[in-house]
Amino acid sequence: MRMLIDSPIYQLEKADWNPNWESTVNTALKSSTNNPKLPKATVGLLVFFGLLKFTLHVFFLPRYGLHADELYYIHLGKDFQWGFPDISPLVTWVAGLSAKLFGDSVAAWRIFPTLFSSLTVVLTGLIAHYLGAKRLGIIVACLAIIWSPSFLATSYLLQPVVFDEFLWTLFAFVLLRYFQTQKPTYLLLSGAVIGIGMLNKYTIFMYLVTLGLASLMVFKGRLKVGFPALIGAAILFLVMMMPNILWQAQHGFPVFNFLGLVGQQAFALNIPDYLFQLVFFHGAGVSVWMAGFLYLLLSKKGGRYLLIWPISTLLLVLALALLKGKLYYGLGMFPFLFAAGGYCWEIMLTKLSRVKKTIFLLMISLFGILSLPLVIPILSMGNCRTYIRQMVALTSFSRPMTWEDGSQGSIPQFFADMSGWEIAANKVGLAVNEIENQPAKYILTDDYAIAGALKRYVKINNLQIISASNSFILESPPELVGTSLIYLSKEPISKVKKMAQRVSFIEALDVENSHLKGINIYVLTRVNENFNEVYQLKRNQFYPYAAGKSTSLYKPNLGFWFTVNNWFTD
Repeated sequence: MRMLIDSPIYQLEKADWNPNWESTVNTALKSSTNNPKLPKATVGLLVFFGLLKFTLHVFFLPRYGLHADELYYIHLGKDFQWGFPDISPLVTWVAGLSAKLFGDSVAAWRIFPTLFSSLTVVLTGLIAHYLGAKRLGIIVACLAIIWSPSFLATSYLLQPVVFDEFLWTLFAFVLLRYFQTQKPTYLLLSGAVIGIGMLNKYTIFMYLVTLGLASLMVFKGRLKVGFPALIGAAILFLVMMMPNILWQAQHGFPVFNFLGLVGQQAFALNIPDYLFQLVFFHGAGVSVWMAGFLYLLLSKKGGRYLLIWPISTLLLVLALALLKGKLYYGLGMFPFLFAAGGYCWEIMLTKLSRVKKTIFLLMISLFGILSLPLVIPILSMGNCRTYIRQMVALTSFSRPMTWEDGSQGSIPQFFADMSGWEIAANKVGLAVNEIENQPAKYILTDDYAIAGALKRYVKINNLQIISASNSFILESPPELVGTSLIYLSKEPISKVKKMAQRVSFIEALDVENSHLKGINIYVLTRVNENFNEVYQLKRNQFYPYAAGKSTSLYKPNLGFWFTVNNWFTD
């Protein structure tokens, strides 16, 4: 870190040491706001931290195997589609593009997520610059987000969350520049960003709504917005979203049914734990984002519009709590706070010596460095368990090992969900031997992640892997009466034995994986109407439109996108 302080990109100007720091701050703010051209030193600093973030992950991408969600998106990405019952399609497009560009490997699927998480770091530093920060403020902001355990854990997996973080940050940046310059180009660009964001994950709409409500509260209805640019942004958004809207309409808008189902299945809100996550899951970076929150809320230097972000943050935290949403759904709101916090700390640290500044930077980084084995796969799985045991013994801090169902694992849940898939596939292969003389047609599972894993790792002719959950429902038959199948479920044998002419219990999986733990493998010969009713109930509950409808995926009749589709599926 001392080398970083002494490097050419960090040579502080004499103004940083000026006791009259307030006038210096105001001058820097006006300069950075009005001058769109970035200084070469700032560009170098942003590139340095972007590369640091990328390098931090890239060497460990292949370890631990594919995550449960990655298996799901990879399979869906094999065929270009404009929509799905439970997700927006962008992550499946990225999966398809990754396969085309980088091939079929664990590392290949994770290159784009790592790249976009690095761009999020660059955007954070860029926002800090346009808020008025110079070198020290940009360094603080970038280090805070780089070493945040929450961002470390979500920065490399092929999941919508990593693109969500980038797009929320990009939207905040575009909105900031619009307020600072009043140029309609930024307002038009915001429509495109929201459109792409909605194609990635609908939760960005919450950010848009809370920022809109915060704007009304701050400006009390007197905010002047360029009407033509606003209309243009709305049109651009609708054009980008229209194929997805058409897909949803063609299928009865299953996304609303899915959101209702998720709401019913949500775990009870634990307010102390929720607040604990909010404060401590960014490690020492909490001191940066909270400083940014307070600066935006209380400072009068940067303009009244800055109040929009702390108010939006409060509204988002409240909304996620009331909706029992997972806190990582709102991770995209933090980069702007980190950026503001970097600027705030630069102001407070201006009069300190270089040694004290270096100590502060080390303190921001230390917690994240110590948490690395808990959030990215830098150790073998066995060594990771050992490290965690020792850390828990020293600190009595075991929250990262608490899984979503409340149980305690020996490793974090998202690590556990990267293992055990080949074991499950081999066990299913053994079950196939039990049905060699039976007319079995399907391997059925209640879990989307298991279905995705089996589709990747089980290669058995004449057996179709199906599921009545999530988007795999579109590939599954409407009924199963009279068929024989391999069934993976947590249902006890006492219940399953009533569902077929003959039921054979093969094995219960004992794997430290939230999806595989407790799964029983059965062979069912000629399932009866009882089984079919349960299957159809799950199917219709998840996707009501499926009742009596074709399960073929809908593609909008747009010639250009047929070309894109063919490129993905060739």
